[in-house]
Amino acid sequence: MKKVLFILAIVILIAGCASNGVVVEEGDTVFVYYTGKLENGKVFDTNIQDVAESPVIEKTDTFNSRSVYTPLKFTIGADEVIEGFEETVIGMKEGETREASIPPEKGYEWNKNLTQIAPRIAVIDKVESVTFNDLTEATGLTEFVVGTIVPWREWKAEIIAVNGGSVVLKSIVNTSTVNSEIGSFDIVVETGTIIETFTPKEGVEIQSHSGSGRFIIINDTHFLMDFNPPLAGKTLIFEITVDAVEKAAA
Repeated sequence: MKKVLFILAIVILIAGCASNGVVVEEGDTVFVYYTGKLENGKVFDTNIQDVAESPVIEKTDTFNSRSVYTPLKFTIGADEVIEGFEETVIGMKEGETREASIPPEKGYEWNKNLTQIAPRIAVIDKVESVTFNDLTEATGLTEFVVGTIVPWREWKAEIIAVNGGSVVLKSIVNTSTVNSEIGSFDIVVETGTIIETFTPKEGVEIQSHSGSGRFIIINDTHFLMDFNPPLAGKTLIFEITVDAVEKAAA
């Protein structure tokens, strides 16, 4: 009987200690460990070294390892993390672990305004006029001399005339397929034109004046350049552990 009472007393003591843990509230500064996954189970981010370095835990293509793994520090109410992440942490206690499914509207929403649709097929004149600025941007050249062979598009071209602020280029290209880091270009040369069909690599990252984006094939004639963050429009699964809490000043 005494043994049973002793065990019961320990259980009550442990329960009492757990209930007295520091609770996260508005204005508090918290330190958390977390692992973020997509719905397919792939990890896209974590600050837990064992998870990051585990060869059996599948990662997304955008996952980046770190040189140092430390708790994430942020202040509740300061908009330093996504809304769903902050809402999950509020009410947690030091040492508590919680899993949350965060929808895009409380994470990263997909914005149609951050996309551009472009044609996959282009019909190009074999002889075309190009401004000095466009040719300089494409080749790095600042002087243009008739007879010079320059890199142009996915092939080469010869400068056959210089007129004021533009040059006339004659493409030097044969029917072929050109492969690149961003995709392939099927080139068909006809009498006076070149028909070029671009097949982008899905998901490959590109840099443009609009920032960093990715290619998405829409159909046989068009593709989309998506400049939304990689996690935009996705449901995010987080496992969060509160490591420490600094209470807001009274």
